[in-house]
Amino acid sequence: MNTKILKGLSIIIVAICISNTGQSQNNEETNTHNEQVTIISSFDPSINQAYKVNTSPEVMTFSIDKPEFTFESLDINQPTEITLKPIKPVVINADKKTSTTNNSLKVGVGSLFSPYVDFFHSSGKKNDYRFDAHLYHLSSFKNIKDYSPSPQSNSTIDLNYSKFLKNHIFNAGIDYNLSTNRYYGFKPDDFPTFAPVDSDLKQSFNYVGLNVGIASNYSSKKKLSHSVVIDGYYYFDKFKSNESNVNLDFDIHKNFDVTDMLDYQELGLSGKVSYFGNSNGLTSSTDIFVSATPYFKGNYGIINFYLGLNFNILNTSNTNFYFYPIIDVNFNLIPDYLTVFVGVDGKVEKHSFYQLTQLNPWTESTTKLDWGRNFNTYGGIRGNISQKVVYSAQVSWKKFNNMFFFINIPDGTIPQLPFNKFTAIYDNGSVFGISGEVTFAANKKVNLIAGAKYNIYSLDSISEAYHKPSSEIKFGISALAAKKLKIWSEVYYYGKRVALDPTILPLGTTIDLDGFIDLNAGVDYQLTDSFSAFLSVTNILNNDYQRYLNYPVHGIQLMGGITYKF
Repeated sequence: MNTKILKGLSIIIVAICISNTGQSQNNEETNTHNEQVTIISSFDPSINQAYKVNTSPEVMTFSIDKPEFTFESLDINQPTEITLKPIKPVVINADKKTSTTNNSLKVGVGSLFSPYVDFFHSSGKKNDYRFDAHLYHLSSFKNIKDYSPSPQSNSTIDLNYSKFLKNHIFNAGIDYNLSTNRYYGFKPDDFPTFAPVDSDLKQSFNYVGLNVGIASNYSSKKKLSHSVVIDGYYYFDKFKSNESNVNLDFDIHKNFDVTDMLDYQELGLSGKVSYFGNSNGLTSSTDIFVSATPYFKGNYGIINFYLGLNFNILNTSNTNFYFYPIIDVNFNLIPDYLTVFVGVDGKVEKHSFYQLTQLNPWTESTTKLDWGRNFNTYGGIRGNISQKVVYSAQVSWKKFNNMFFFINIPDGTIPQLPFNKFTAIYDNGSVFGISGEVTFAANKKVNLIAGAKYNIYSLDSISEAYHKPSSEIKFGISALAAKKLKIWSEVYYYGKRVALDPTILPLGTTIDLDGFIDLNAGVDYQLTDSFSAFLSVTNILNNDYQRYLNYPVHGIQLMGGITYKF
């Protein structure tokens, strides 16, 4: 085995030995894997899920507490969810440490012969500790007409532990995920003389993640606040492609009186050290990335600002140095009601095997991996009206290097039948974006949410932003129709995309994938304080749209079951 790979695996082993479990994943910037355990209580302030078995829009959270708009690509093999105010573990100072336990079990079955299980457990003592566990499984066995068989499954176990010390909070966690699918993106009747080996059409992905961290929890801002997180994962597929990753994230900051002109001043230093090891049977690589950002935060009247300088060192086949200014300024023109914000930032990130296959599970195992860089400028407004309507609007311009795009044709090679696998190609360019969102919480009975985003790409080499839509729209509503009956609905619109069609000569001929509307709805009926029944209908319009070329989704789908809280 390559000595670099051995070195990478040894780092993983050291990280595992350090931690009994892994830190709960509460920081998206430190771990792209984002599976959270939510405490289950009798009050659930979120619009219920639509469990689409084959393809469904990605979880897109519109937060009332922080109305900053994010809109990602539609996910694969994941349920949709709109969450307005997720319940999070909190430290409660109490004279007596009271034990609490909450459990929720949700089981159901879908029209695609789809067994579904979702179990949450949360227990602990106030001001002492918290333990959370999440078990999840969803699989389907029904095929799409005329296409190659398309069964798939997704199973997850996620364990997290938090210990509340006198001045610190210790977090640890471990999670495992197994997902399986097939490269079903072709019609066997179109290739009568071609019979692919069945084992070559099967794919599986295994993910093992560990993390551990500690953060200060001082009541006084004059103390030196700090946090340190070590996390990592090992990810591999059926075809001997694997990826190991270890990260060390840290942040230290303290309130200083730098100048008498400001009402509040804070100096800090944040940073990250990352290791990536990749192997796919043909090539192998090891990458080291180091980032450090000294920063200064301040407040003067209606002005809040964050100033920093992000230094980056990237060691791959050679060593490169990058730095980006970070400026974020907020003007609270009407406190709580209207804030104007502007800023610039930049970052360096790995387009990892894990990231690409999570977005597109039909990506071939030997696809090229690369590091991307971008410099972003933005500005907009946000605020709320009467604590019921929260809004945000933003314009941005991003200059990027090595953005990835999915195509069905292996880059620089002759396409291979039956054109059912994707590879990633990279290009430089820029993108101009306009986005906005609004949420409305009239009372406990009605919640509304709407968001939209529009992008214009300008690329240096390739002709189109393959498989990236120019427009995305989302709308959701949840209403308590009766004392025990809740209804909800979600609507997604995904605009036209462009793909390379490998079946048309000359190579490089493009084809348009039509935009689509995905309409979902459901009901929940509270039978008793502990039992409730649910029914969801997804893709109500019965559209066989293609999120990626040659991969249509299932039509209308039903999912029904019960929920038991104890």
